[in-house]
Amino acid sequence: MAVVRKCFLRCINNTHSPIILPHKEDVVVGRGPITKISDKKCSKSQVSLCADTEAFKVDVKCLGPNTCGVNGFSIKKDETYVLKHADRLELILGRYIHVIEFEPPPIIVTNVTQQLETKRRCEDVNTPNKRSCNESVKKDMDKNENNVNENLENKWEEIDYGKLLIYTAKNVTSKSKIAAYDVDGTIIITKSGRVFPKDYDDWKIVYSEIPGKLKQLHENGYKIVFMTNQAGIARGNTKVSSYKSKIERIVSKIGVPVQVFVSTGKGFYRKPAPGMWNALVEQKNDGVPIDMTVSFFCGDAAGREANWAPKKKKDFSSSDRLLAINLGLNFFTPEEHFLKNRPAPFKLPEFNPSALPKDTSLLNPPDTKLVSGSKEVIIFVGSPGSGKSSFTDTYLVPKGYHHVNRDKLGSWQKCVTDMEAALSAGRSVVIDNTNPDKESRHRFVQIAHKWKVGCRCFVMATSLIHAKHNNK
Repeated sequence: MAVVRKCFLRCINNTHSPIILPHKEDVVVGRGPITKISDKKCSKSQVSLCADTEAFKVDVKCLGPNTCGVNGFSIKKDETYVLKHADRLELILGRYIHVIEFEPPPIIVTNVTQQLETKRRCEDVNTPNKRSCNESVKKDMDKNENNVNENLENKWEEIDYGKLLIYTAKNVTSKSKIAAYDVDGTIIITKSGRVFPKDYDDWKIVYSEIPGKLKQLHENGYKIVFMTNQAGIARGNTKVSSYKSKIERIVSKIGVPVQVFVSTGKGFYRKPAPGMWNALVEQKNDGVPIDMTVSFFCGDAAGREANWAPKKKKDFSSSDRLLAINLGLNFFTPEEHFLKNRPAPFKLPEFNPSALPKDTSLLNPPDTKLVSGSKEVIIFVGSPGSGKSSFTDTYLVPKGYHHVNRDKLGSWQKCVTDMEAALSAGRSVVIDNTNPDKESRHRFVQIAHKWKVGCRCFVMATSLIHAKHNNK
């Protein structure tokens, strides 16, 4: 399935929401309510950014009178610099530091690949420097041989600033066939019988059949993979070092090489979103294509209703089954997979994203102009999760519209003040609030009339169940 990539400019201090950088559209960033920067040394148009989400790069140009920085170095005004994933952009040199982030992140080219390419270039060129070049490559390859030896041991990695943890046990090898499993409720349950473990030792293997089944799959050419949601890590309820130790002991108990993906919070990596699987495909399977016809996912979050088996509770979620549906993978519950039980009835959420029409126009009627040729005010109407902010950040902010949002400013009075300041500066304004009633809309319409500018109302057509799905 095609991966939709996004690019963000994220403040390292999280003083404001990440700024979306649409594909091949110029975005100007500087002092103002979006960045929460009030320092007049930072121009309102301090930098221009243009992301290429296909090439994983962002062209950056300093526009303001004061020097910007990239990765700690000053950059010249009006010259274009190319930034990659995780590069740091300083709106003022050494201050207001932001990071370029692609979601999902790019595949990291290994040193082995780089060294082989370097070696080929050296061999193709017959110059006096050939000997020194080959000697340099040999040293690098010797270093890499040591790294390969290290890879024969158990290894933990952090991806995307700790949003994803990956444990690769000794002797894990990349395969085209993937046997993927949830962890809690699928591979282990609590020894105490509690829903949540009382400590990091409160676990046991769910079924005695599990180790033998995984060993059989491993012998039959499958790579064994675990994928687990652990939002408690981001909330601070789960200690990372203790959870890592728990995973290592679980894998050791099972007795086969396993690669474990741990989503530590909300977002793209959390099931049923495909982030963990994409990381496996793009970064952790050495480029070996995965055969989706024989690969599968097994998990207990399967959407089964109460009493799907005698005295069995309703599944707490359907996220494991939905992940498999999103990816086009075969799916089994633990009972079906390990105990050979018949499939139990299940119920999926009422909203099905894949059933949405794919050829719907952005606006209705379709010939409506998105951007006005003159200064205007756009007032959004829509429930939380209906897509107002995404629409604004994707289509209007890059076109120069000033973004007014009550969630950021705190009150409608501050929204009015911010709106008037933008209009006085000659900018169009978009009011990104729910604005559910006539009274809430009227106050902004009045300001538009006061400034003698056009005013349009954009009503989101997102259904309530769709909005609830987005707002999880």
